[in-house]
Amino acid sequence: MTSLQLQEQQAATWKAYVSLRDKRGTDGKFADSTDEAAFRKAGEEFDSYAERIIEAKKDEDRQRRMIEADIQDEKRLKERKDIADSDEKRMSYDSVYGRWLTRGQNATMSPEEQRVLETRGTATQIVTTNSLGGYLVPESFSNELEVMGLWSGGMMEGCRIYDDTIGGVLPWPTADDTATSGEIVGQGVAANVSDLTIGNVLFNDFTIDSKIIKVARELIRDERVGLLRTVLAELLAERLSRKNNSVLTNGTGTGEPYGLTVASTTTGLTSTSATAITGAELVNMLYSVDKYYSAGNKVAWMMHRTTLAYLRTLDFTTNTTHLFADRVIAGDPEMLLGYPVVINNDLPATSGGLPVASTKHIYFGDFSKYVIRRIGGVTIDRNDSVYWTSRTAGFMGWMSIDGNLLNQSAIKALAQHA
Repeated sequence: MTSLQLQEQQAATWKAYVSLRDKRGTDGKFADSTDEAAFRKAGEEFDSYAERIIEAKKDEDRQRRMIEADIQDEKRLKERKDIADSDEKRMSYDSVYGRWLTRGQNATMSPEEQRVLETRGTATQIVTTNSLGGYLVPESFSNELEVMGLWSGGMMEGCRIYDDTIGGVLPWPTADDTATSGEIVGQGVAANVSDLTIGNVLFNDFTIDSKIIKVARELIRDERVGLLRTVLAELLAERLSRKNNSVLTNGTGTGEPYGLTVASTTTGLTSTSATAITGAELVNMLYSVDKYYSAGNKVAWMMHRTTLAYLRTLDFTTNTTHLFADRVIAGDPEMLLGYPVVINNDLPATSGGLPVASTKHIYFGDFSKYVIRRIGGVTIDRNDSVYWTSRTAGFMGWMSIDGNLLNQSAIKALAQHA
């Protein structure tokens, strides 16, 4: 019986108890012994109900807690199942992809394994013939490639990345309206027309490949997926990243991207010395870039690591005010005059620890205005035929990119005097 039902019965008993109590005389005694017995019984029943209600409430509270615990357990089980399902799906693709790397020809893949691989592909990558394309790199493997690539890069780290899914030429609209301002007009006077001139920067579709990496079948025949994945992740990432960063930094724009050093033609400052840079020149270089381009989250300095080392020495020699802020956490970027420094070792290095005459060692500005167009992800192909006689499989990674500067005023260079 529930506590509510017991409370209802207790209330009825109390009502009977009060009714019998009213039958007592002025001396407090009952004229009828039957009424007296019923009165005593009602009082005892009322007291017993109180104890039973307390116990019922305790039982109900225990039951409620058990139900809540069951609900929480079911919720946790569901969450674990969801996580497990997600992990199973992810691991399923990763493991099947790993087997594809080691097995090679699709003839050795079951229909279900081919279906798993194809679910991550696009229309052009859903193929059943190895020679027609291959499959996308799993997300976890792709992340490894990207992280390793950033270590040897600088452009991918510092600039704006625009992920595109369709190749071909992409016109990026631009407009420079800085020479035009508003006007004051008299009452009833018509406003003048000043049309906006729209231009565009073209982004092309250039493919970078890693060249072919040959792996002996003796190495991969035992399904050593972990080892093979590690080797490919390191070698493919390093090769792709080196070329990627090189052309995005110094590409001529002919058959390759317009690199930063080619696209950025504005000099913010020319040093007084051919082989030295002063703290004052760094300050003037910073303020040569309009304030409009010094407020974004991609505003930074970019230079070779040896150039940074040279600038670091200025704090110990010629400057009374420190140019660099101390790092709060190891691994944080260097902060030069309040802005982070991006290391790009494809920019010119110093010679003998000193800047080189007639060289642009340092760039400063809003690097979100240098856009890197990344088309799709990294793809890996395997070929078992070309190196068949030497029992070797060939692996090659490739990606499509382009880069260009949207606005000359956004990024400027510090040039060394001749």
